[in-house]
Amino acid sequence: MMQAWIDRLEKQQSSDIQGLQSTIKEMIEERMSAVEEKIEGLLGTMEEKIEGMKSRCFPLVLTSTINVGGTFVVNHISVVSPDKLWVSNRRKLQQLDDTGHVIRTLDDEYQYDNDGGGHTVSVEGDLVFIAKVHNSVQPTASDGLESQKIYYIRKITSDGSITTLLTLDVPDLSPRCIHSSHINGDLLIGLTADYSYSWPGRVMRCDKTGKKIGDIELDEEGERLYKGPRYITENKINGDIVVSDDWREALVVVDRSGRHRFDYKGHSTDQSFQPHGVCTDVLGRILVVHTGTDNDWRDVCCISLLDHDGRFLTRLLTEPADLGDFVPRSLCVDDKNNIYVAYDDKIKVFR
Repeated sequence: MMQAWIDRLEKQQSSDIQGLQSTIKEMIEERMSAVEEKIEGLLGTMEEKIEGMKSRCFPLVLTSTINVGGTFVVNHISVVSPDKLWVSNRRKLQQLDDTGHVIRTLDDEYQYDNDGGGHTVSVEGDLVFIAKVHNSVQPTASDGLESQKIYYIRKITSDGSITTLLTLDVPDLSPRCIHSSHINGDLLIGLTADYSYSWPGRVMRCDKTGKKIGDIELDEEGERLYKGPRYITENKINGDIVVSDDWREALVVVDRSGRHRFDYKGHSTDQSFQPHGVCTDVLGRILVVHTGTDNDWRDVCCISLLDHDGRFLTRLLTEPADLGDFVPRSLCVDDKNNIYVAYDDKIKVFR
């Protein structure tokens, strides 16, 4: 009887061991499969980025042109998807498809009034833009009334509903540019002095509901960082805030905490540097449209590519500046690394 009990125990132990081995094997296979899928995904992403990097080592290739039409001079572009984008001039916002067909127009009813980067698209695909109250007045110290500029930050969702996220009533400063972070949804708003180039500007950070988090104004030595922020973006790779400040004639870059990292004031061959639209690509590199004078004292308009530390990499595009309005003004990059460049009443798409 004792032997029979020992035999049953050994059989049970053997069965338990086999079951445990089978379970461990299944777990290892599942883990290995998950690891393999993750590695394949990472390799695919790396291949895409390498191809994107290769394509940026050569002159841009024009893939399509979107005609905006009419007298619409495009100041700024925000891409929703490869087949939908928002464009603006001073007084009007339009949503277009990739053929130039107007899907929606926001005009006086929405009180858009901006000559810089006055709109942005959130990671959810919602449009966030700066609106101005035109008809508000207040008494002045002298006799008479003076227009009081009050600005709203508004959001339009894909279903068309409109929300006012924030009311900006900052004395002597006006919001000129805005960016919605694709890292955490925060709103970055560039504020510019109303009356003087010598007055300081600033960047205000709010959360995605419009609650103010803080201001970015000074560097570590107490010096003013900004004069006239006109375009603003965020580097999705490291969280840096990149501002195109045309009054300072520089790109001003701070880290996500607001600590000053560097200024970029053009390449050594640039006799002058006037930055306009700015964005970053999927590799965290900085693209900036700028006008100025080259070493031969020719007026040119360029798109320059910088690394995330502000080191010049290459010129992606150079145009003579004597074309008047038909020179690049603003640009943005979609998640496929297509570059959209505003030329007067056209959007040129490059790869």
